[in-house]
Amino acid sequence: MNKIGRPPHIESWPISAARANIGGLFDAAIKSGPQKVTRRNSDAVVVISEQEFLRLRNSRPSFADYLLNCPLNPDDLPKRQPARILQNKVV
Repeated sequence: MNKIGRPPHIESWPISAARANIGGLFDAAIKSGPQKVTRRNSDAVVVISEQEFLRLRNSRPSFADYLLNCPLNPDDLPKRQPARILQNKVV
């Protein structure tokens, strides 16, 4: 994010230019941030530095941690309804 909270501008590379200048693509990802590589103007991948990847991977808790630390109180949840009985079977 930049100083005003917007993601940085992502430079776009056609796949042919990225292939021809893979070193430049790597350098740009390390020095300038994410680089988008497009194929036929539709499919795209984003190349980021390893440092950025590790920062992103470690910046969020796992889903299990999120659920275990969820800020909900029991009163926030809907009231439970009794199970329906259908032909002497609980559904």
